[in-house]
Amino acid sequence: MGVRLIYAKVIDRESFYVREKGTVHPSLDSEVLLREEPGAAGAFLVLRAWGEDTGAYTEQWRIESPGGVVVYESTSREIHASTEAHVEKLEDEVADLKFDYAADYDCVFTIDENEVGRITFPVRLAEETPTP
Repeated sequence: MGVRLIYAKVIDRESFYVREKGTVHPSLDSEVLLREEPGAAGAFLVLRAWGEDTGAYTEQWRIESPGGVVVYESTSREIHASTEAHVEKLEDEVADLKFDYAADYDCVFTIDENEVGRITFPVRLAEETPTP
């Protein structure tokens, strides 16, 4: 069957640590904030967890614009799962990534160069972000 993407979130770093107190939960909304359009996003996190299989895998992810253009691509990373019960939780931080416009973008996850998951997340202007 292969390793499974258990969850994935793309979220503004400050929102995650301040508003959400650094806790991943099912109702955690993904979002990235822009200071201006076009412009650089504030630092954001790509959080994910892999599990339900054993073995070694090469993981990579990328961000695609609504038109399918690759905006960012991570470096590849080896994942080693020793038991099916093991959950590998990963976190990457991206800072100052330039976005041409606010819209819904995709984060695409691959294992051994095969797409295994995709989430859509909003990139918004900071003043458009709803307050909790």
